[in-house]
Amino acid sequence: MTDQQPLYHHYLPAFYQARWCGEDGRLRRFSKPYQDKFVAKWVSPEVSGGEDYLYSDKTAPIASEHAMESRFMSPLDSLASQALSALEASDPAMRHDPRLRSAWSRFLISLMMRMPDHLETLTQGLIEEWARTMPEIGIAYEAQKGPTDPATLGEYLDTLPPDEVRGWMLGVLRILINRARVGEWINNMRWFIRTIEGPSEFLTSDRPIISQYDVGTEGSYILLPIGPKRVFIAVNSLATQRQFENYDPEEWVQALNRMIAGAAVKFVFAKDDNKFAFVKEQFGIEPRETLFDKLVRYRQQKNANPDAL
Repeated sequence: MTDQQPLYHHYLPAFYQARWCGEDGRLRRFSKPYQDKFVAKWVSPEVSGGEDYLYSDKTAPIASEHAMESRFMSPLDSLASQALSALEASDPAMRHDPRLRSAWSRFLISLMMRMPDHLETLTQGLIEEWARTMPEIGIAYEAQKGPTDPATLGEYLDTLPPDEVRGWMLGVLRILINRARVGEWINNMRWFIRTIEGPSEFLTSDRPIISQYDVGTEGSYILLPIGPKRVFIAVNSLATQRQFENYDPEEWVQALNRMIAGAAVKFVFAKDDNKFAFVKEQFGIEPRETLFDKLVRYRQQKNANPDAL
C-alpha cells in the first residue's frame, strides 16, 4: 500500500498560516518572483507555504517515499497546533504535560531548519560537518551499514549520488529537529505571549523566527508571531521578559515586521493589503543568517584555524 498523504509538503504549516486568514479562509501572500516584480495574491493556507515533494525521499520504497512529511512533519505540526492552543488558553497542561511542551519546542526548532533553502544548504555540505560534531549520526551509520558498505560515514557520503545524499539529509534533518539537548534548553525557557493593542499588526514570512540561536545564554530569546496581534516569546530571565513586555507596541511591531519581511526569501504573509507598500519596500532587503549558515561559517573557521575557537 502506498503513502496516501498529499504530495504538497508545507514548510510553513497550514495551521500557522491560518492565523492570518479572514472569514473566507484566505490570507494575503506577497512574493517577489523577479527583482522588478512584486505580487500580492489571496491564498488558502492548504496550498501555500509549501512545495510538491519537498520532503520526499526518492531512494525509499514507494510506500515510504513521503514518510518524512506524512509520518514526521505532519504529526509534528498537528501536535504543535494543539500546544499553541493550550498556550493561548493558559492551559496548565503546558506546564505539566511534557509531551505538549516538547511539541512546541520541536516546532520552533523545525522552523529554523525546514525551509527549502535550509535543505539545500544541508544537502550541499552540512551532512559531513554535522557528522563530525554529532557522534550519534556516525554511530547510527555504523549500526546500520552492511558488510560491503564503506567503513566510515565520510567514505560513505563520498559515494552517494544526489538522490542518496538528499535521502540521507532528510534523516539528518529528523535527528536535528529531535535533538534532545536543544529541545530541553527551549523547554526550560520562560514562555509567554504578548498581545498587541491598537492598529499595529504582525506579519509573518518564510523566516518567521527571530532568535539569536544561542538559546542557552541569559539574554537569549526566541520570537515567533502567532497571528496579527500576538507573538510568542521565550526568554531565559525575568529581566529580558520585562524588556519585551515594556517595548512600545507600535514601534516594536514595526521593528519586528522589518526583520520578518527583510529576511523573507520567497513569501511574506499578512491579513490584508494594509502593509502592501511596507512589504514591497522591505521584502528581502535584510537577509538574516540562518542556523545552518551560522554552523557552516563556524565549521569553516574552525577547520581553518582549530586553535582559535
